[in-house]
Amino acid sequence: MSTVAPRYLPIERVNDPMFDPLYHANRVIIGFLQGLFKELPEGRYSWSPDPEQTEILITDAAPITSEVLTARPCLVTVRGQAQYGNIHMNSLDYADPKTMTRSFRDVVSSSITINCISKNGVEASRLAWFVGSYIKALRHLLHREGPFVRIGHDVMVMGEMPPGSLLRDPSDVGAVSVPVIVQFVIAHRWEVREPALIANEISVKIDGDEQRTLDIIQEEA
Repeated sequence: MSTVAPRYLPIERVNDPMFDPLYHANRVIIGFLQGLFKELPEGRYSWSPDPEQTEILITDAAPITSEVLTARPCLVTVRGQAQYGNIHMNSLDYADPKTMTRSFRDVVSSSITINCISKNGVEASRLAWFVGSYIKALRHLLHREGPFVRIGHDVMVMGEMPPGSLLRDPSDVGAVSVPVIVQFVIAHRWEVREPALIANEISVKIDGDEQRTLDIIQEEA
């Protein structure tokens, strides 16, 4: 089985069987947020790759510590569950009888929650509105640079809540989180060659000297 590379990804990354497009989508959103806050003036939550200079932390690594939150507010992304859309029967796109290859196509829907965490609710709410409104306004940039078929249309800004497991020691700070939930859809395409595995004339040695030849054809389940 092989996957077909979307235009935004190098072919070697898609051919990696462990490549995770959902994780990649999360990293694209983090990069978008870092670029967005980088354009802000100093003193207004300006982001910098230098951890000593940045005025806001933007990451997907949790939990964060109270020491980090005391120095600056944080945006922490968490991806939600993902599901195939099953847009048509068996997801089959086309079948090539000459090469015995079948191509499949589907979409995967998921969401990213951007947790805007601060020591007070006013600041957390201000950051959440800024994040949600600019994802909505600049969604064409995410469409152009990322793996998304749809993003930025369904944006939900939640109310204030405790950060929970996102903060290692929440009782020491009294922190507030205002989540922004961003729904997105990505495309997924893959190919299967039939039979998926052919192994002919496998020689097996038994008790060191006896040899048996097996003809095995394992077809796609």
